[in-house]
Amino acid sequence: MFRILKFLLLFLLFSCQQNNYKSTIVENNIINEKFLQQANDPEKALISMYLFAFGNECKMDTTFVKCKILISLNIDNECNTEHIDFLKQWFNSNMYMLNKLQNCPNLPYNFAIQNKIKKVELEKQNDTLTIIINVKGVNESQEKAWNITQKDSYIVKNNSLLKI
Repeated sequence: MFRILKFLLLFLLFSCQQNNYKSTIVENNIINEKFLQQANDPEKALISMYLFAFGNECKMDTTFVKCKILISLNIDNECNTEHIDFLKQWFNSNMYMLNKLQNCPNLPYNFAIQNKIKKVELEKQNDTLTIIINVKGVNESQEKAWNITQKDSYIVKNNSLLKI
């Protein structure tokens, strides 16, 4: 009886730990490939949407961190219909995100304005996903620079991400 209780306790403890986590997706140009290859659909949608929203377009020969992350997520072309439809499904109630998806890509890879993804973290607490993204940018023609850190949380519900 004691062994069964011990097993159940360990199982529940392990299950709870699997349900909640905080993971660094990228930092200092080091990408957490293992996490990305195992990402589930809501995680994949959230990460790829924020890369879409903040990054420049990807080309075959670019070495942008954003592009390497997309490759790790098995997204060959972030602007293909299948990927856009996937994002529309997950962000179906978020008018801002749906509007962003209308113009793909937002910034050409060789544009004077360049955004570079510096850090991405993902945290899961039960049915809530939180993304923290740090982007550094430059507008070479106007000699301006910026550093954006944004933290947003979403509830995963009925195959969609609802912003909190």
